[in-house]
Amino acid sequence: MKFFNTFFASATIAAVTSCASISTPEGGEKDTASPTLKNSNPKNQALNVNTQTITLEFDEEVQPNNLQRELLITPFTENNYKVRTNRERMELTFDQPLEQNTTYTFNFRKGVQDITEKNIAENLQLTFSTGAFIDSSRVSGKVVDLLTQAPEKEAVVALYPAGDTTDIRKSRPYYQTQTSAAGEFSFENIKEGPYRIYALIDKNNNAIYDSESEKVAYLTQAVNITPQPQEVALQTVKLDTKKPILQRRENFTDRFVANYNEGISSFSGAPAQSPKDSLIYKIGTDGKAIDIFGGKVFSGGEVVLTALDSAGNRTTDTLKIAFEGKRAQRIKGAQLKQTQAATAGNYRVGQAITIELETPVRITSKEPVSIMADSLVLRKLKYPEEVSLDRTATEMTFTLPAVNGNKGQISLALDSLGIVPVQGTGLRFPRLPITIAENRGAGSVKGTVTTKETSYTIELLNDKYKPVQQIRNKSTFNFRNIEPGNYYLRVLVDENKDGKWTAADPELKRAAEKVYLYPKPLDIRANWEMEGVKLEF
Repeated sequence: MKFFNTFFASATIAAVTSCASISTPEGGEKDTASPTLKNSNPKNQALNVNTQTITLEFDEEVQPNNLQRELLITPFTENNYKVRTNRERMELTFDQPLEQNTTYTFNFRKGVQDITEKNIAENLQLTFSTGAFIDSSRVSGKVVDLLTQAPEKEAVVALYPAGDTTDIRKSRPYYQTQTSAAGEFSFENIKEGPYRIYALIDKNNNAIYDSESEKVAYLTQAVNITPQPQEVALQTVKLDTKKPILQRRENFTDRFVANYNEGISSFSGAPAQSPKDSLIYKIGTDGKAIDIFGGKVFSGGEVVLTALDSAGNRTTDTLKIAFEGKRAQRIKGAQLKQTQAATAGNYRVGQAITIELETPVRITSKEPVSIMADSLVLRKLKYPEEVSLDRTATEMTFTLPAVNGNKGQISLALDSLGIVPVQGTGLRFPRLPITIAENRGAGSVKGTVTTKETSYTIELLNDKYKPVQQIRNKSTFNFRNIEPGNYYLRVLVDENKDGKWTAADPELKRAAEKVYLYPKPLDIRANWEMEGVKLEF
């Protein structure tokens, strides 16, 4: 009987609990409709508004969606507010009265959603004035990346009154909006007057340019914003004001290694006592390590090293170099040098192949390189007719000849008796396997230049916007031996004619020199010569 009563009580509680629980009804169509604003106080475009509470009423139950971050109130205010929701009603109550005689725009972006499927209230915006009229000045435009001309989506576009001391590095914008997926932006209901305008790829969502990892766009002159339509073009840049730092030095018998904290795009070195003499060096594949080699002219001592990064920041170090210790062994014997044209060890006939050597060498053999298929010698390459040795004596280069039907797996064998290290014991070279890819052939592109500019650089870019080939100050161009694929043409204009393209100003006062991008991508095909390309800038 006791067991029965306990069981009956437990069953009754479970039944009641089950009846009282709330669950989503099964069946029916999924709610895909966005919440719609039915009423508001104040109403859109209302005048003489005198309230600290903004009330929104929707056609369904809603909730805030990170509203404190999503809601853009322009002009910017530090007047804090509290959010309260009650089913279909949402209220924003400010701590202080709103500024008098001011046109406010509340852009909710993705800040309001329904409670069922979290559908966002689209294009939710409210404009009203605490004075007798609505400001009607406007400005619109587009934001693109300077070097690629790709549109910048979700970039912050910021306006600051020209007479104000604040700017995008110091405080949040007075007016703020965001670009669309096409990089387009629009301000309306702006108070008439001159403004400084910026765009920012805002990584930390604070609407302030406080990190050089962010991209920024700016105009050097204020824009006078009026009720008349006006288009503004903004181009983002990534600023880098930090000089390269020589972090670590390594001494070896066959080289001195200068290790920098970032990639080096240009380098020079000279003995301090004879600055006209250039040191023999090469930049490593990562761009950070610089190998400096001795020779008949220089065997050690004080040197002056100058390194330049991709942003044009320059650093100069004076130090002493000694070739001592042991021989550097970054690689063992030899290895294939990775290049853009060679993918995963695949090479085509006619393509240049570079072999990196462990240490500087002398070539005493007339045939230092053999092309092998298993144990069969297919071809021996002659030195110096077919094989060249670079200035550092650490790289051999040759053009892959036609062998084995132009396809298949082969290997390169180096003559260890005929390739002799300048210092130390002899070298043992591993076989270097390569695959001869199907020879699709190369393409080319040629065209003409129409411009009044006298100093410029034309760059052929790959599909990652990395330069592949370039020429300077030519009225015609012909880029040859191009691997099939998609490419772009870009022109860097040297407006001040100092022999280089000048990037943006870290002080945001001087614009970067002009960049022109040919409007169409180039589809380079094998064994095809693209002609008639016209660059006009």
